[in-house]
Amino acid sequence: MTSKKKLIEYLLAYVSTRADKATKRGKLSDAEWEALLDLATQQGVAPLLYHRLSNAGTQMPEAVLIALRKAYHSNMFKNERYYRELSEVLKQLKRAGMDVIVLKGAYLAKTVYEFDTLRIIGDIDLLLKKADLAQAEKILFLMGYGPTERPSIEAQCVKSHHLIIFEKKGAISIEIHWTLSPPVLPFNITVDMLWEQARPFTVGDIQVLSLSPEDLLFHLCFHTAYMNMLFGIRFLSDINNTIHCYQNQIDWELLFDRATQWKAVKPLYLALYLAKDWLAAEVPENVLARFQPDDFNLEVLANAKEMLTVDINHALLSHNLAALWIKPFREKLSIFLKHTFPPPDEIANIYHIPANSLRVYYYYLVRLGYLLVRYPAKVWRMLRGDKEIHALATQNNRMTLIKEWMEPKS
Repeated sequence: MTSKKKLIEYLLAYVSTRADKATKRGKLSDAEWEALLDLATQQGVAPLLYHRLSNAGTQMPEAVLIALRKAYHSNMFKNERYYRELSEVLKQLKRAGMDVIVLKGAYLAKTVYEFDTLRIIGDIDLLLKKADLAQAEKILFLMGYGPTERPSIEAQCVKSHHLIIFEKKGAISIEIHWTLSPPVLPFNITVDMLWEQARPFTVGDIQVLSLSPEDLLFHLCFHTAYMNMLFGIRFLSDINNTIHCYQNQIDWELLFDRATQWKAVKPLYLALYLAKDWLAAEVPENVLARFQPDDFNLEVLANAKEMLTVDINHALLSHNLAALWIKPFREKLSIFLKHTFPPPDEIANIYHIPANSLRVYYYYLVRLGYLLVRYPAKVWRMLRGDKEIHALATQNNRMTLIKEWMEPKS
């Protein structure tokens, strides 16, 4: 067993509450404990790992124990602050008469985990009705969030499933969603169906909404398999805990009917398969057998597993830059220049400024400076055919292959 595989199996065993699976693999050396700490931190499950190891009475090096304990308590204080800020935002939106569905981490930490300190939460993610987006934007501006100079609501909705992130110094960022998948993707999620099945949820003393168990599970699976694989173990843990929490309520037939209608059976299936395979999630065998895509194969599965545990530093190449590896030098240079100097409307979208603003040309210089700081060594090594950069490009191309498999065929 390779060292990486051993560490992954240890982490999966404790995340899934199957500590006996880990102890059967033998003891970890001090160096392996340090590597396990790094992996858990990278995957966003360090507080959960600390909780599970503590409950199991597992012995570990003192330095690792201290680091995990610090991660746990740091997340506890961060989540307390998170819910205070979330409550204030929800209070303002509800006061304006808006319906709000609380998405992902904020809901999961409070409901499907044993304690809300176990789940690391990032941004505040909220789903609003499209008709309320403009009013919500004004409210957040009044609360001090920005940037205030941004494209129109209509322009933002054409390209994305959420508005440009709202930020305020010293505050947690906010994503206001109007649907679950970017309109540019070939999926057909009917947002009205989400609202029809939404359920009551309380944050503090504020009455809001949450997704139904089926829609929540769909969202988690779609987000894990298609939208973001780089923190895969944390997201698989979300799926596993959600299924355990709602195991007697999930209508599997309804779940797959909706995924079929939304042309997203493959990402749903892949995430459920991985959650069952790695974390023993309670997905009925007959469900997996019935809904398995005809072209599901071991190559798809191997690629997905590799991406779910890849070093995040190995995923910093864009699709265009990854494509440089397989092209002749002239084509590599052409791709690089197009990536560095895209059309003005793309620059406007990247930097959240009106497309007709003269500031677009200033931001070409900003972009060039950013790329020169972030990518210079990698780009030059890729242009020369460096083997390590080849490995990074391979990771990116692997992700592209998985996504192409998941997308519906026209």
